[in-house]
Amino acid sequence: MPKCKYCHENITRFDKEICPFCGGKKPLEGVDDSTYDITQFVDIMKENNKEIKFKQKKRVTNGLLCMFLGFFGADAFYLGFKKLGILRLLINLIIYAAASLILFFLTELSFYSFIIPFGALFVIYFIIGIINLFIRGKKDVNGVFIR
Repeated sequence: MPKCKYCHENITRFDKEICPFCGGKKPLEGVDDSTYDITQFVDIMKENNKEIKFKQKKRVTNGLLCMFLGFFGADAFYLGFKKLGILRLLINLIIYAAASLILFFLTELSFYSFIIPFGALFVIYFIIGIINLFIRGKKDVNGVFIR
């Protein structure tokens, strides 16, 4: 966007006669009205005078973590969502324990009563992981898109 030659605020090309910010007349006269790349104006994020560097996460890694370690919430931890990862881990443990106890007491398959619920949860997270491989527009905890 071009800038007003008086107040240096971004204005549109339609504001050729009067600047909407300072009221200056003909704010674009003699000013370069070409557009700029917005990334050249982004400052480096700093915390306690130290640069913060964000490493962009990968969608394939996120999908694989969900497929094989989704039961433990590894994909949520990978993206930086610690509370979500802990919540998923606790919910999965409760579901696993409840299903195991129900199968243990209601069926004669005592050994398999601990394997069947884990296998069911594994299959569910494997399917979700495959779906995550194709989802675009997913962000990590910093708001950065995963690639």
